[in-house]
Amino acid sequence: MLTIPTYLKDHQAVIDAFGYWPSFHDAPVRDWRLSADSAFLELETWEMTSEVDDKGYFVLTKRHFIGFEFADFVTTDFRSFGSDNILFELGFSSAEDFKSTGSFSVELDSAMGSDRCGSFRARSGAVQFVRPVEEAQ
Repeated sequence: MLTIPTYLKDHQAVIDAFGYWPSFHDAPVRDWRLSADSAFLELETWEMTSEVDDKGYFVLTKRHFIGFEFADFVTTDFRSFGSDNILFELGFSSAEDFKSTGSFSVELDSAMGSDRCGSFRARSGAVQFVRPVEEAQ
């Protein structure tokens, strides 16, 4: 079962869009901006159904762009993480971890190889937006 990062401001917007907290498996990184004190991450994500279209591809539903902002870093490892990436998973530490330490960890697990991953600990984070892909195009 995936950890729902209830410590992220507006995390409920993601749950409202999907009905659950997704793993972000195969989510392309659409934007990655890093400044001295914060990071912005935009992902495109969806739910894959068991249906197949006329071309033999699985039908995707609930397609959304999701923007995250993180700040007040404790530790970072962004050496090889960048916007030309696809996530295998976006992993968050538990609410208990946040409650006991005052910070949370995020694992940016790349589907493009272990040399493309990243991780960090931060004290604050938020879901900036959840937009259906159709509205953004």
